Amino acid sequence: MQLTIDSKVKEQGVSLAYSVIEFKNEAHSEKIWQEVLNPLLQKIETEDTLESIKEDPQITATKKVYRALGKDPARFRPSSDSLWRRIIQQKGLYQINALVDLNNYFSLEWKLPFGSYDLGKVTEPIQLTVGPAEARYAGIGNKSVNIENLLVLADEEGPFGSPTSDSTRGMISEETTRALLVGYQFNEDAVVDQAKVKEILENYLTDCRVIEQGVI
Repeated sequence: MQLTIDSKVKEQGVSLAYSVIEFKNEAHSEKIWQEVLNPLLQKIETEDTLESIKEDPQITATKKVYRALGKDPARFRPSSDSLWRRIIQQKGLYQINALVDLNNYFSLEWKLPFGSYDLGKVTEPIQLTVGPAEARYAGIGNKSVNIENLLVLADEEGPFGSPTSDSTRGMISEETTRALLVGYQFNEDAVVDQAKVKEILENYLTDCRVIEQGVI
């Protein structure tokens, strides 16, 4: 996988835990919800509070990098922060499709933004960089996302993903068969357990094969 990090971003201690997979997606997997997601959601609803979000080391590290790059994390919340708040406030979790549902599970498990991208829609090489001045893209569920000074994944066509909100260009659909899963890490020490990611992906996605994993 041709995946790199811009030096300006690397200086902030940011790394990417990535997996490249081939699989058969599906609209809904009851097994994922019953065995993986629901137990975690119930645990969060029972044990966590809005105060625990503010004090969480992963969340605080993420916000620190946002501020250093010139983006207000209160206005452009990392997806992990938004998801966690939603569960604590008992607003539930949107069911999208099998891979996206597991993507959200990983985000809630490690309190880090995760993104999944269709490798039939984006092309290598891919770089984690910073959105240029006045840049925007069409976001999933959002007409236009301001990505100026925001961490973004970009290919030759331009930015398509970020730890706040992904674009429609690289979004996962039920037809997706090859995908890149990325965990955005903001502490110098790796947080994501790649062996666990591989185990869950291959156990819960139909005909899934993890082709490549790495941390950069």
